[in-house]
Amino acid sequence: MGIKNAVSKTIAYAKRNGGKAAFFAALERVSDNLHDKYSYVPLSEEIIREQKQEYKYLAEAGNCVRFSIVVPLFNTPEKYLKEMIESCIAQTYGNWELILADASKVSSDLAMEYAGNDPRIKYFHLNYNGGISENTNKGLEKAGGNYIGLLDHDDVLTPDALFEVARVIRKSMKQNKLAQYSGCPVRLIYSDEDKFDDVKNVYYELHAKPSFNMDYLLSNNYICHFTVIRADIIKRLKLRKKYDGAQDYDLFLRACAEAVLNLPQGAGQIMHIGKVLYHWRCHKGSTAANPSSKLYAYEAGKNALTDLMMEYNIKAEVRPLRHLGFYRISYLPDVFSGRKDVGCVGGKLLSKKGRICGGAYLKDGTVMYNNLPEGYSGGLQHRAVLQQDCYSVDLRCMSIRPELIPLYEEVTGITYKDNFSEALAENEQVEKKSIIDASDDRFNKLNNEEIVKLSIKLCEEIRKRGYRVMWDPCSVKRV
Repeated sequence: MGIKNAVSKTIAYAKRNGGKAAFFAALERVSDNLHDKYSYVPLSEEIIREQKQEYKYLAEAGNCVRFSIVVPLFNTPEKYLKEMIESCIAQTYGNWELILADASKVSSDLAMEYAGNDPRIKYFHLNYNGGISENTNKGLEKAGGNYIGLLDHDDVLTPDALFEVARVIRKSMKQNKLAQYSGCPVRLIYSDEDKFDDVKNVYYELHAKPSFNMDYLLSNNYICHFTVIRADIIKRLKLRKKYDGAQDYDLFLRACAEAVLNLPQGAGQIMHIGKVLYHWRCHKGSTAANPSSKLYAYEAGKNALTDLMMEYNIKAEVRPLRHLGFYRISYLPDVFSGRKDVGCVGGKLLSKKGRICGGAYLKDGTVMYNNLPEGYSGGLQHRAVLQQDCYSVDLRCMSIRPELIPLYEEVTGITYKDNFSEALAENEQVEKKSIIDASDDRFNKLNNEEIVKLSIKLCEEIRKRGYRVMWDPCSVKRV
């Protein structure tokens, strides 16, 4: 990010959130930049040859999954159009079609030339510009693949993008002994991504995403690019014009929610590929380079979340967080009333020095965001301030579903007390969080390690019963 752009972002942030918040945000960004050693390593020619050879064997055997890549065009610069199309042609997996739905006033000679040379490329000049959602839907109508991927007109795919997605689908088909792709359990697949500065010719800001996390998705469109959805699902759901600017987010929310919101983990329906398969181009005026260039999109994202809550009869208030494109859902009167999939929720523990020392844990007991200073958000994706699913939360700042209270007392041997809601209510009453002391006589006989082990054991039992474990860092206690 250039110095001028960084300064303008900091000033805009300060106007929205105040000088103190801007100071910590700037300090954290400087720290992140100092530690950011990311560089994209392209596939070797050897791997490209191997993947192409494997695809050849698959094609000869027959029944290869077919992909449609849908791209809405609108006044796309020829340089970007060419690079986008070439990234599709360069795929090591060959069973694809590229649907170009062009809403520009004048037809693209370049696109028509590509379509004339490669039958897999299909160019359609639309009668009018209906906006991003309607234009994309026109492309969806023309798509004939088993799975459909969405690609922006100025971004590019890595050569192995479709190969890696096909691998996930093929594995699921084999495990479930299926022959028809329409019956494949995998409904949505997403990958990691990075950004590409086409002026400096550098890749930066790796977005390494977690496995599917419903509450994280309800906080931010972390799925983003590259996303492929089963054709019957995306054609049924479509993109909705009233959410233009956040149309992809609205689509992902609906596609995921109908599969997993009332179920534990989605049973392999939402899959993540932990590789960069998409380069998000950064140029002047793009959202990637300047998020504030599309402020309307963040309001559309808030509306999409609000409408989703209404659709599932969940009483909740959605409000934007300090960082653009990130949200918080406050459930009314509590999370258990509307979210039948959540078994318990836990908050954040801070040390007396104001650093995260507990609250959310990995399976091995590792503290998530350990030692992160108060006031920091957790990096470019701000994960440390977002509601999200996790493996375990801490007993010292926990609220549990009423019907699971007997389980709590059986596993821990401790009388249950809701010490999460107290802290949450206190913290939400004032803009500056007042942090409640976590001292609790019930835990006097246990050391920190014993409490963490008990917390993990309880949450494992909750998860076995099909419930989700949620972390909400808005509830804060000091230990």
